[in-house]
Amino acid sequence: MKSINRLLLIFLSGLMLFAQQVSADVIVRFNPSNTTVYTSDTFNIDVIADISDPVLGWGLDLWYDPSFLSLPGSPIIGPLWQPAFAPDGDGLAALAFPNSISQNDILLATITFKAGQTIGGTDLILSITTGDLTEGFPLDPTGFDQATFLNGHVTILPEPASIVILLISGLLGIRRRRL
Repeated sequence: MKSINRLLLIFLSGLMLFAQQVSADVIVRFNPSNTTVYTSDTFNIDVIADISDPVLGWGLDLWYDPSFLSLPGSPIIGPLWQPAFAPDGDGLAALAFPNSISQNDILLATITFKAGQTIGGTDLILSITTGDLTEGFPLDPTGFDQATFLNGHVTILPEPASIVILLISGLLGIRRRRL
């Protein structure tokens, strides 16, 4: 009896978690979600959203490890949106003008990153600061929509020329030891 109750509790907990994940009216993700680049590369990643209820705009926070990446410029806001002031300075804010917007696979912004010299990786994380009325997805006519954010990841590899030089240096070092 205890094992049946435990299984039922686990099932109901999972069902509640699934219902919470599915109930989000806005799902925001990176495209591509996983990116591999070389040191010093400049590359773009899109911020895409599925928006089920009409919204009047959006504002987001972006986090990444600055020892791996930098932002050489401001994001380019998607064509259905008008850029808006973002007091946090990341430029990720826009308004729907003159009509509210709801649709799937909508481009919110394109972000240009520059990879540093550090080899490794960093997550890309979008979020909304609680209480910041310039962030989130304001509904038409009132309130804010619930949002789910899917993280991205960038892996930085050494440039191919650097790998070849290291291989040649290693082979020459082995050869000298044998002589």
